[in-house]
Amino acid sequence: MKNKITEVVDASFEVISSKASSISSAAGDAGRSAYEAGKNASQAVGKIAGTTALLVGDLNGDGKVDIEDAKIALEKAKQVGSSVADESAKLGKEVMQSELVKDVAPYAAVGAAIAIPIPIIGPAIGAALGAGLGLYKNATKKK
Repeated sequence: MKNKITEVVDASFEVISSKASSISSAAGDAGRSAYEAGKNASQAVGKIAGTTALLVGDLNGDGKVDIEDAKIALEKAKQVGSSVADESAKLGKEVMQSELVKDVAPYAAVGAAIAIPIPIIGPAIGAALGAGLGLYKNATKKK
């Protein structure tokens, strides 16, 4: 009887050891597969980022991002800045010819001048109050 129990225990141990080994091997394979998948994904992301940087930064089409591309970008920025300045100047001239601005500006200047010696208010708030008064006068003026 003791031999029979020993044989059953030994057989069970062999089966359990075999299954444990299979499970361990499968887990190791899954881990290696996951590692490889992660490695491949990170390489793909790196390649996409590099390609995107090249597409965005290569302004002269020579296949690399270099100082020449920076010079082209700087020149374009100067052109855009110049256009913005020109448009701002035109808009400023149009605004200054507005009746509303002609009515409000003197009140803002007087408000700022009066409020300079007042410590809490100061010229900025004085100008705003003066502009508000000028706006009110403009809105209530009969045409």
